[in-house]
Amino acid sequence: MNTKVKNMLYCALFACLIAILAQIQIALPTLVPITLQTLGVYLVSLLLKPKLAFISTLVYVFMGAIGLPVFGGFSGGLASLLGPSGGYIFSFPIMALVIALIVKRNEKLSFKIIALIIGTAVCYLIGTLWFIYVTNTSLIPALTMCVIPFLPGDTLKIIISIILANRLNSKIAN
Repeated sequence: MNTKVKNMLYCALFACLIAILAQIQIALPTLVPITLQTLGVYLVSLLLKPKLAFISTLVYVFMGAIGLPVFGGFSGGLASLLGPSGGYIFSFPIMALVIALIVKRNEKLSFKIIALIIGTAVCYLIGTLWFIYVTNTSLIPALTMCVIPFLPGDTLKIIISIILANRLNSKIAN
């Protein structure tokens, strides 16, 4: 198969995977629900080259921005991106690029774990700063609502993504 076509298919496939995983969510009493979007971003980042990981997540954000119902709760459109959780979605391409660049340098398990933790920190940083801006919330309450409740789930998603990526890596040649 032509490499360009294969790369386009990977980008489309992984953008759709993130969209599907976004629909699996747990509502919290905060304005930001727990979803499996980040699991999708982790997988994209571990399985694809940095450029393709970035493009896949950018395609996902773009699909939602133009109104396709790909964000959590089958939402989409600029209102979703400009709302309290929009910063997390905006962070996905940067998060994917950071993780994929680190993993590209060294594919040892320890580097994958470090890359995923750093990528998650990027997501938390951008998302929480956006949340603070949109909701006019101060730092400590924002961390209490936007980071602390997500740490256990994100830790579990990191473990799952490494296991899945190790099983899928040989099947995805990019």
